[in-house]
Amino acid sequence: MRSRIAGFLLAAVCTASAAPAATLFEGARLIADPRRPAIENSAFLVDGGRIVKVGKKGSLKLPVGTTRVDLTGKTVMPALIDSHIHIGYQNGLSYSVESYTRENLIDHLNRYAYCGVAAVLSLGTDPGDMPLQIRDEQRAGRLGGPLFLLAGRGLAAPNAGPNNPALKPSAYGVTTEEEARSAVREQIANQVDFIKVWVDDRNGTVQKLSPALYRAAIDEAHKHGTLVIAHVYYLDDAKDLVRAGIDGFAHLVRDKEMDDEVITLIKQHRVFVMPNLALAQNATYAEPPAWLNDDLYRAVTPAAVIARLRASYAQRSPEAVARARAIYTNMQHSLEKLNAAGARIGFGADSGAAPDHFHGYNDHRELQLMVEAGMTRAQALTAATVTSAEFLRLTDRGTITSGKSADFLVLDANPLDNIANTEKISKVYLRGQEVSRRIAGR
Repeated sequence: MRSRIAGFLLAAVCTASAAPAATLFEGARLIADPRRPAIENSAFLVDGGRIVKVGKKGSLKLPVGTTRVDLTGKTVMPALIDSHIHIGYQNGLSYSVESYTRENLIDHLNRYAYCGVAAVLSLGTDPGDMPLQIRDEQRAGRLGGPLFLLAGRGLAAPNAGPNNPALKPSAYGVTTEEEARSAVREQIANQVDFIKVWVDDRNGTVQKLSPALYRAAIDEAHKHGTLVIAHVYYLDDAKDLVRAGIDGFAHLVRDKEMDDEVITLIKQHRVFVMPNLALAQNATYAEPPAWLNDDLYRAVTPAAVIARLRASYAQRSPEAVARARAIYTNMQHSLEKLNAAGARIGFGADSGAAPDHFHGYNDHRELQLMVEAGMTRAQALTAATVTSAEFLRLTDRGTITSGKSADFLVLDANPLDNIANTEKISKVYLRGQEVSRRIAGR
């Protein structure tokens, strides 16, 4: 039996009336905004689930009855924003449509909360009313946990959406411009947060969504004020998608290194690019990687999943590993060039897109891989907080500043010294309330 995270989402009603009294957190090193210097020996006041004041310890005027929390020796940073997940399909060793249940979605969301994630975007593989109901219950204050955004059902050519067979039926298969526009309108009527399109022929094995169809989808979405994110693989497709008005890329280009033309186009059009390194990097190993032993990974990933993944490395051929390493090297170089150009780099780990690419921990590994590819620690943290919050239109998240939702991590070490320190989580707060980090059965 797999462990379950006894998370904040399963707690009872979370309403403004149930919010804790004013609380002062003081003494920590505060990374209020990764673009700016940290505040040493800080103080910040939380009331009604929001940040009220931020300053130095001893400088804030407090309401009567304020509770004090001493965080001396800790580092505080904004909770993470993950713009690319595929939630609900893996349940233990099973990866199937049958696993896509309310209970499983909630369990996965709890794992993100455990790992310090304030908001997630499930990107195009969420059919039916159930995920919409979870989102609406959460926004009505009846469920807590990380803010759940979704793109409903994405669009692709017939049978050419997600690569995983269990995910394929979730996508519309469109063949005409009117079908594309109609699918977009149907999802917007469901009040989805984004539209997703897949533009990939899966190495020549399926039909690729044509430029005429993705242009129709983008145009229709923009008429309704909704942004569009594309799964992309080929460099030439990326260039045309930018010219067609795409708002975000769920991946880097992977058939070759991104050239100066596409870098310039992405920067000029302010396209949001998720490096999405972790899944590709995992394919480069010929033997089990050290991160399989990380405490945070083992805390949120079922033991049977870890065992199956560990065993899988022995089954990889040298040729497959060599191909994966070449692709991944191109991705690293592309990210380095995007970063040097000042492109709009966001954050998403694609967790749940494939069996055993499990939920929660990959966000922290993604940060480490972004730094390995040439981003500074502050830049990686900015991508995973400020930039992602802005792109997802979460105006009250991404920084620890007055008026924002009180979503933050309390860490035992400073991630500006070592990005892996984001894993050293002491506490997680979402909307001013501490998240339960108890694992059932332990």
